[in-house]
Amino acid sequence: MSELKNEYLPKYTYDDYKHWEGKWELIHGIPFAMSPAPGFNHQLTSGNIHSHLKLLLEKCKKCKAVLPVDWRIQEI
Repeated sequence: MSELKNEYLPKYTYDDYKHWEGKWELIHGIPFAMSPAPGFNHQLTSGNIHSHLKLLLEKCKKCKAVLPVDWRIQEI
């Protein structure tokens, strides 16, 4: 079976995403259903990332390292 190409998938916007129920990520207009709870390895990795960010941002008074958060990254 061949892989479905992204060009054939429907594209969604952030405004669409805001109205969805459940856990979703929207990457380049393509929705990805997320599992209800992260697994152990995911949480361990997330904790490590948080620790490193916190250390790197110690000198910045305006910077905060918090996880989890909803990220909206705008493409330039």
